Amino acid sequence: MEGDAVHRAAARLSTLAGATVTRAEFRNHLATADLRGTTLDATKAHGKHLLTRLADGRTLHSHLRMDGSWTIVRKHRPDGRPALPRHLLPRLRAAVTLDDGRSLVAIGVPVMDLLATRDEHRVVGHLGPDVLAGQPTSTQDHFDHDEALARLGKDPARPVVETLLDQRTVAGFGNLWAVELCFLRGLWPWTPVGEVPLEPLLALGRKMIRHSLEHGTGMTTTGVQRKGQNHWVTGRSNRPCYRCGTLIRFRPAVGSGAPFAREVWWCPSCQPRQDGPRGEPAGTADRRP
Repeated sequence: MEGDAVHRAAARLSTLAGATVTRAEFRNHLATADLRGTTLDATKAHGKHLLTRLADGRTLHSHLRMDGSWTIVRKHRPDGRPALPRHLLPRLRAAVTLDDGRSLVAIGVPVMDLLATRDEHRVVGHLGPDVLAGQPTSTQDHFDHDEALARLGKDPARPVVETLLDQRTVAGFGNLWAVELCFLRGLWPWTPVGEVPLEPLLALGRKMIRHSLEHGTGMTTTGVQRKGQNHWVTGRSNRPCYRCGTLIRFRPAVGSGAPFAREVWWCPSCQPRQDGPRGEPAGTADRRP
């Protein structure tokens, strides 16, 4: 899940502020938690983490990972529980019913904690500056530019694509933004980050992700919102590069051994290696994922 998508979720959940919980059902380790009678405040995001604050001084923290979601449901069964399609029931993790006739439903959300709001640092304190700091949905009013650059350059030998994905450096860039940023800056994804001009890389990344959030462009990087044409390289293995016509290459995540390794697409002409054969990532292939 990309940071701008998480911030959009925070904005959507914040529309529930002021509603009071009448029923809360958790199908995870929070099964005994009692939220009845408490009022929802705003939901904030830090990178890919959601913090739904309650008026009683607690925070419901969640991380959506790849395919989790929070959904607002307006239809309910006769027993008061939210009406959900049968195929979603096995993935139901939480259902919070409110006094205004709506319910907040978690589908497939793998990480969920309930903690004191004053202790939010326990779940987000390790993260780098939020690339969407300053947005109404962010926990941070100001983006610490110097801190972000320092964290990005801390391990000069680390591949730039993996550095961008490590939320401890800067928080909010997911795989799509990291891969597309490397293309737009003409960087072979496994270039050591110490050899990369970090200021323009960071500036472009923040500009792109802010534009996606503020204008609702759906993480489009080419300027074309039509599916299949909205990204320069992501998901386009064995297809011609929009710039030079060279076939896009692909490396699957499996077999790389690196903790922040993900699927990577790149154009070998627009993003050439500068060091010859050194460091060719394991599992590289010219095939579709």
